[in-house]
Amino acid sequence: MPRPRQSFSRRVLISQLALVVVTLALVTGVFAWMGARTVTEVTETKALATARTLAIDPDVRAASTAASAEHAVDPDGHLVASMLDITDDLRDRSGISFAVITDDRGIRLTHPDRSKIGHKVSTSPDEALAGRENVSHESGTLGETVRAKVPIYSSEDGKTVVGEVSVGIYASVLDADVRRELLLLGTVAVLALALGGIVSVMLGRRLRRETLGVGPEELAEMARDQGAVLRGLDDGVLGFSSAGELTVSNSNAEELLGVAPSSDTVPAEITAMMADAPAEGALRRRTTIGERILLATAVRVQRDGVSVGGVVTLRDETQMLTMARQLESVTAMARALRTQRHEFANRLHTVLGLVDTGATDEAHTYLASLLGTGPITTPVEDIELISDAYLRAVLEAKGTTAAEAGVTLAVTPDSLTMGTVRDPEAVTLILGNLIDNAVRAAVAARRPPDGTSRVEVQLLSSGAELHAVVTDTGDGVDAELGETIFDEGFSTAAPASAQDFGIGLATGTGTGDGHGLGIGLALSRRVAERGGGRVWLIDGHDPELGGASFGVVLPDALEEFQHSEER
Repeated sequence: MPRPRQSFSRRVLISQLALVVVTLALVTGVFAWMGARTVTEVTETKALATARTLAIDPDVRAASTAASAEHAVDPDGHLVASMLDITDDLRDRSGISFAVITDDRGIRLTHPDRSKIGHKVSTSPDEALAGRENVSHESGTLGETVRAKVPIYSSEDGKTVVGEVSVGIYASVLDADVRRELLLLGTVAVLALALGGIVSVMLGRRLRRETLGVGPEELAEMARDQGAVLRGLDDGVLGFSSAGELTVSNSNAEELLGVAPSSDTVPAEITAMMADAPAEGALRRRTTIGERILLATAVRVQRDGVSVGGVVTLRDETQMLTMARQLESVTAMARALRTQRHEFANRLHTVLGLVDTGATDEAHTYLASLLGTGPITTPVEDIELISDAYLRAVLEAKGTTAAEAGVTLAVTPDSLTMGTVRDPEAVTLILGNLIDNAVRAAVAARRPPDGTSRVEVQLLSSGAELHAVVTDTGDGVDAELGETIFDEGFSTAAPASAQDFGIGLATGTGTGDGHGLGIGLALSRRVAERGGGRVWLIDGHDPELGGASFGVVLPDALEEFQHSEER
């Protein structure tokens, strides 16, 4: 069961804050250590630099040289006074805690506590008197200090160590500087923590907005479900972001488009559908991609009132329209069979009535006449010229439908086909569409035809090739529309207000599927070209019937007739 969104948001926020706290703690600790180290180094450097400055002062060197030469029990008061003036002034100006000058025995010549003058220093002067500088943290008469000790060289030869300078800075001053640095660093850390908390809250809100409150477990499950759904669909699927960028597609979309779908390869008319799609409902359009007629359906996707993009599904309409036309042919054939059944039943009733009344001679004569005329009369003239069962079936079915619409369907006397149809679906679809269009044109003709409305079909075979010509008594097609009429959606006819006799007078298809006019010719040409054939307009106005005349050539449409001679 998915966890509540609020719980997920709280977990994300806590995780982010914990990460910020841990990061800040590590960074603060490192910077605190570095800051304390820096303050200590600065203090030690300050003490050493001050001691060096004092040790090279000419007056200091002269005083230490004189005191070391005298080795008096009590240092000369005049000399001490001059040195005190120097150290006191230096202490006031540089901010050091004390500066002590000694002779070569370590006897103090200066000290903040005047009572200590003339006594040996409390910390060892050996390093400095040996000519080596050193910095240390020591505790003496003035307390815990950072001390820098520098040797004083003789003013006479510049080589002999005649004393030392000890400069100190109280540890409390160092601690105060460290505390000040830590306080500043702590303030920055607190501000960073507050800023991190604010940013975490903002990121959490954005994450909830971007993921629509869906947790990571749900996102992973949705990704798996999406992959399974995309692979399981027969239709092509294209997913778009709210910005109109292609984000996902399946293999069927690649097959239907003929290229691997991407933002650059998806046809512009499909991409534009997302911009035109309504907020509610779906937008459906037909589009031609290569030799396919695709039905594209665009739907906007929203979650909790937020648009997350959209989906375009692609369906191969060529196959669907082919099935619709086949269904239409079956429906027309069933209607023809019902008509023949009605006529056959009437004849049986007549025979039964003659037998019941004892008029057996009349019944015998009537049955003989039926046997002499053969099967029930077909509404297609000269249908006997066609021997193939599929061609006869589609002609008879269309003939019945045409007769109901007041149009005569006829096979021209010069028709001749040898062999049997190899691909009944393609042949009957193309021929059925052309006959339907011809009957529709004959019914909707604006001028009264000479005689009855008529559609003629000429069928000829040449080896495996099937040639056909369909001509009607309609108004014909203007020459400048010779190729335009084969464009998908283009039609010279308007839906009629008369009764629909199954040929699409009211809907354009005769199937009641709402596809409209302008599909049959485009579909017929595509099916023919798929097998290497052609469908074209022979003449805008046939010289004999006055209407349009369409030609068809279908290579390899027939199984060639095999004639064997007996020897």
